[in-house]
Amino acid sequence: MTRVYGSGLAGRIAALVVGVIAVPLVAIAFPLVVLENILDIRDSKILIAVCVGILIVGGLWVLVHVFVTGPIRFETDAQSVRLRKGLRVTNEWQRAATVFGSLVTRQTTNGIPSGSLRKVFATTANERVEVPARWFSAKAFNDLMADLAPVSALAEPVAEVSAERSRTFALDPRATRLRGPVRVVVTVLLVLFFASLAAFAAFIVSDPTSDPEALYFILAVALFVLIVVVIVGISGSRRAKRIPKSITVTTSTLQVDDKVLYYGQLASIELTPPSYSGNQRALTLVEKIGTRTGYQLGSGNPSGTSVFPEYAAFVDMVGRVAPAGVVRFDLR
Repeated sequence: MTRVYGSGLAGRIAALVVGVIAVPLVAIAFPLVVLENILDIRDSKILIAVCVGILIVGGLWVLVHVFVTGPIRFETDAQSVRLRKGLRVTNEWQRAATVFGSLVTRQTTNGIPSGSLRKVFATTANERVEVPARWFSAKAFNDLMADLAPVSALAEPVAEVSAERSRTFALDPRATRLRGPVRVVVTVLLVLFFASLAAFAAFIVSDPTSDPEALYFILAVALFVLIVVVIVGISGSRRAKRIPKSITVTTSTLQVDDKVLYYGQLASIELTPPSYSGNQRALTLVEKIGTRTGYQLGSGNPSGTSVFPEYAAFVDMVGRVAPAGVVRFDLR
């Protein structure tokens, strides 16, 4: 059976919209800035001709790129993987002789997430091919990599699966809280901050010549900081409550705290890759009836106290004992 994974329509439409906006801007700016101001070409016929030329060439390039040369499609079957660009197959790999991997780079603009750059790597004995998964949605990319590099194939082989039929992994939800010197420093700084505001407020109240608006400003600052502290505390508490205290893996079941599910009940087990650092790890259990249950497993940042220090071993064991195709990485 052949499976197909391709560039999404939403991403292509977004690229088309960006092109429709960018090309006219370039067509207007180039004649005015470069030709007229820098090269001192002021003939209106030449300026209009250049503008129209940029509009035509740029518009055609955007259309061809979005609908012909830009989209890619992976076609997979049991023996091979084919990469198709446009109407032709540009690469074909035999599964038995190729190792597939992926890289997801999260992009930000001024600290605000603005998207992800997804790549697929195909490594053979002779070459390593890098393929940008242009306009792939997160779901399509996850489906593709679950096909190309299933977690069960990445798990370390053992002599006998029955050698470890059951294992309980302990988690520490308290590790998400501030501990030791850091907690003391934060507490002292907050106390000093509010004490300073209280001293300024007392001085303003005692001084009859002071401006009452200064008192309102101090109260507003104190209220704002207090709200931020409360929100951070509540969100941290809620995040800690979503972290289970233990996960037990057996050859037939997965138990999260008191909830036990047989692998036959699950459509998929979605996990954050152990190699992701600084990212919040998560476990999502998708049952065949459609129910999705998510659990937070702490941060993958190696510094500090870890919520789940045996996370890599947990992923490896689940990948070995669960049925093929059930365990998959969430590559966001």
